[in-house]
Amino acid sequence: MRYLLIVLLTTFTLTSSAAPLKFGATAPDWQLQDQEGNTIDYHKDSEGKVSVVLFWATWCPYCATLMPHLEVVYRKYRNKGLKFYAISTFEDGKLDPVEFFDTKGYSYKLLLNGDAVADEWGVKGTPGLYVMDKDKKVIYKKPSGVSDILVKQNMDLKIKQAIAR
Repeated sequence: MRYLLIVLLTTFTLTSSAAPLKFGATAPDWQLQDQEGNTIDYHKDSEGKVSVVLFWATWCPYCATLMPHLEVVYRKYRNKGLKFYAISTFEDGKLDPVEFFDTKGYSYKLLLNGDAVADEWGVKGTPGLYVMDKDKKVIYKKPSGVSDILVKQNMDLKIKQAIAR
């Protein structure tokens, strides 16, 4: 009986999280608050725009090295309509995401308390990075173990192509 209970609980735990989004999948909608307390509705706010969604955490060293590269890409395409959302997730409470973001001088949109959204998108760790076309279809997602420079180059190419369409 004990074995059956363990198997059932393990199965429920493994199936309760969404599978990671795949290429071509439609990105799920979400509503989160930004640092000013405004509610952002992803599909409404990015309608007809190419968008980037980054799941990050203040304690994540990989996020810290990747985010400056993402800022360069955002600044390159923001005047061409690119929407960029940095969703704070899996925080441990030691650092304030707003203070961290402001200290670094990032200009893309910061959204808070994104754990439920990360779960819905199937994000298991940070950084989780997706690029969506104007129809909210996934056209790029960051593979694990790839250098920041390669991520930046691949993102840049995908964004450039999607904006041109």
